[in-house]
Amino acid sequence: MTDRSARRRILLSRDTLLGLVVVLLLAAVCVSLGLWQYGRFEDKRDRAAVIEENYDASAVPLAEAMPDPAAPLPDAQVWTPVEMQGSYCTDPGCVLYVRNRQLGGEVGFWQLVPFRGEDGTTLMIVRGWVPEDADASSPADPAPVPEGTLTVTARLRTAEPVLDRVPPEGQAHSVNPTQIASQLGLDTEAVVIGAFGELAQEEPAADRPQPLPAPETGLGPHLSYAFQWWIFALFFPGALIFRLRRQFQDIAAEEAEATAGASPGKGDDDAAVAIAPADPHAASSPRTATRTGARDTADHRPRRAVRARRRGQDEEEEDALIDQQQP
Repeated sequence: MTDRSARRRILLSRDTLLGLVVVLLLAAVCVSLGLWQYGRFEDKRDRAAVIEENYDASAVPLAEAMPDPAAPLPDAQVWTPVEMQGSYCTDPGCVLYVRNRQLGGEVGFWQLVPFRGEDGTTLMIVRGWVPEDADASSPADPAPVPEGTLTVTARLRTAEPVLDRVPPEGQAHSVNPTQIASQLGLDTEAVVIGAFGELAQEEPAADRPQPLPAPETGLGPHLSYAFQWWIFALFFPGALIFRLRRQFQDIAAEEAEATAGASPGKGDDDAAVAIAPADPHAASSPRTATRTGARDTADHRPRRAVRARRRGQDEEEEDALIDQQQP
């Protein structure tokens, strides 16, 4: 089997194809989680940009920020300070307390009061946070609502969704102007239903519950989490490629060993025909020395016997003449 066919067999094997499917699924999950984290980062970034632009801006008339009281609050107008002149509804039934609102790790209430402007438009305003009574699920010593004509500055916030639960008397589960107006018996046509206000200041100044803190503008770790998920997505294809590369290297090593075994070199032939060394202490037998014509040396190693050169006929005739001349 050639190296190319072996690689093709590995690439088309069941294990490789199954591993590829698993890698694609895991990579897709990681990419999706990264996109989700990046989407959360973008949402917080846009929200922080709106807060930084609107929170400390100069107050504008409510009609300028929300020309249509029945329309939803645009995202670009969230936290916009608006100014209104009018009065609070000071009837005992008009003051509501929104449940389960935290401040500094403590659970309490928001004091929610309708504020009716001189033009007849009513805006639900959260005046601040009130702690919870330790003995009952009710506000503890809330500040009174000021009477008379006031000028209030409130920051607009998006209306909260309706919670399908019946609240206790004088309380509410969420700040939904439509639901609050129905609960208080107000004319919904004159109520701003797409937003409510968070009190910034009142003139003349009056005693009020604890002001709510400024919203956070931190972006959180979502961007770093997104990049971490995308790096994880690259890990799985990298692991599969590394595994295939190791398999290809093993195939190449096996091919090299097989080639070396099929074509031995000259040195292997010499080694195959080499005579095993004799025991240095074993003496050569006379019979062997006679048969091979070898003789032992001082170190008992056999040497090749020196064969005498065969005498020629002329040399023999010269020797015979010399023998005749001698007396």
